[in-house]
Amino acid sequence: MDKEFDFKVMGIAKAIKQERFRVPPNQREYSWTGDIQVRDLLQDINNALRNPDKPYFLGTVVLTLGENGILEIADGQQRIATTTMILAAIRDYFRGKGQADTFKSIETDYLFSFDRKQGDYTSKLTLNVDDNEFFKKSVLHHHNHSNTIPLRHSHKLIEQAFIYIKKYIDGIVQMHGKRAPEILNDWMNYLDDQANIVILKVSNAENAFMMFETLNDRGLKTSQVDLVKNHIFSKSGDRLDEAQRMWSSMKSAIETVADGDDVTMDFLRSVCCIIAGQTTKKEIMRTIQGRTENKTDSLQMMALFEEMSHEYAAILNPDHPKWNDFGSDAKKAIQTINLLGVTQIQPVMLAVAKYFPKRHIANAFKLVVSWSVRFMILNIRGGRLDEGYARIAHKIHNGDIKTPVELRNDASSLVINDSEFKAVFETVKVGTAKLAKYYLRTLEMTANEQEDPEFIPSDELAINLEHIMPSATNQENWPDINRADAEAYLKRLGNMCLLQAKKNSDIGNLSFNIKKKTYEQSLYRLTNQLKDIDKWDIAAIEKRQKEMADLAIKAWPL
Repeated sequence: MDKEFDFKVMGIAKAIKQERFRVPPNQREYSWTGDIQVRDLLQDINNALRNPDKPYFLGTVVLTLGENGILEIADGQQRIATTTMILAAIRDYFRGKGQADTFKSIETDYLFSFDRKQGDYTSKLTLNVDDNEFFKKSVLHHHNHSNTIPLRHSHKLIEQAFIYIKKYIDGIVQMHGKRAPEILNDWMNYLDDQANIVILKVSNAENAFMMFETLNDRGLKTSQVDLVKNHIFSKSGDRLDEAQRMWSSMKSAIETVADGDDVTMDFLRSVCCIIAGQTTKKEIMRTIQGRTENKTDSLQMMALFEEMSHEYAAILNPDHPKWNDFGSDAKKAIQTINLLGVTQIQPVMLAVAKYFPKRHIANAFKLVVSWSVRFMILNIRGGRLDEGYARIAHKIHNGDIKTPVELRNDASSLVINDSEFKAVFETVKVGTAKLAKYYLRTLEMTANEQEDPEFIPSDELAINLEHIMPSATNQENWPDINRADAEAYLKRLGNMCLLQAKKNSDIGNLSFNIKKKTYEQSLYRLTNQLKDIDKWDIAAIEKRQKEMADLAIKAWPL
């Protein structure tokens, strides 16, 4: 290619017919979903066919010239891959009808080309190393590999997209009956000549990276995860394959607990906080760029990501193999953090899991649980926690914090003290049932002087949350409660107790004096104590919650 940039307009299927495309290692995996982007593309084409002379624009595909003259896709993989699936599904229809000439024509024109050097047919489209084998077996050679098992999230998306496309094609066939072959040939012709893309070719890989980031700045769909990957791969030089393998390993580890770019961004931010201190999501790219200026730096960073990804998967999953030799405390702490739904603490947990001696990790996690509850009760989020947790994680990374005692001492200026925690706990409202149950169960265990009350109990699913003063009060059963007080105090923790599910459904909205008979039968200490209260009103709720607050500072200690 003589020019830095070159472009032309042509039908997307014709482009696939004329060229061979490869998705380079820097590009993300297949990410379209069947019931959103794939559906929209199919419906758009079907609607456009009603005006077959009017072209349909599919956007810009950015390409660079790779080895052996194969064009590498910088932007446009999803459209090229999905169109290839549509062509493969139409081919499968004609194969099923025994129309050998037609389906062979589709295969040789759009799906495979003969490589004279290799003496064999090769795919017109080669996806990245994570997806290519699955794509070949489940789409291009679908009839020979019907039992191919998806191993990655992107594999599942490819499988779902292809199934959706085949069902859509089946719907066209059923609608048009004997005219189905004619209609499907119309689809092929439209994809060839009217479903247009602008093919933008750039001269080299450096320009491709620049174009990729420029497209992102212009609002096209390129995630920050892609840009991080692009940068690291662009710095990897002749060790690109090694960097790509480590990235794939990292993604695989993270995908064992959650799919998508959001969780990958949380992971990258956690690692950046550990190695560099406070880092927002917007600053991730800058932090990584500043530490990967050459090939050696890039590979070292990628090795750290790969190593940390397994620790990250472990702190999100109490059943991770890492915890098999840790007893139950580490697992229970992770279960509790998952229940609380807190994510800001992840840099600290990741640093502890990675750098603390094994004997100290469970006790450090217990501190994390107490901190998290205290911040939740006071409804503290945002910059204070991000900055504080990042500072602690960075000090663990540097070896300045090595034990739970050192961790507690360093966090003393960040974590809520007993007096402030107790004061807020006395009036806290809890609108989420699972959290209210957790708080009450923890207080129950504390009142009974049981060990590790802050962890989720094993019988959590066997109990229901009971509002002593119910949401539907009436003058007959609750003469001393007006509507305003009922609304204000319904979700106060002091107005809640634990009951077995059957007992909870039986007493419903009955008066307090009748409910007391059920409370008296309860084995839960804090519920049973309600039998000694003569009248349930605002004063009783406030008194009970103050007593709970005294237990809370013991349940979630500093």
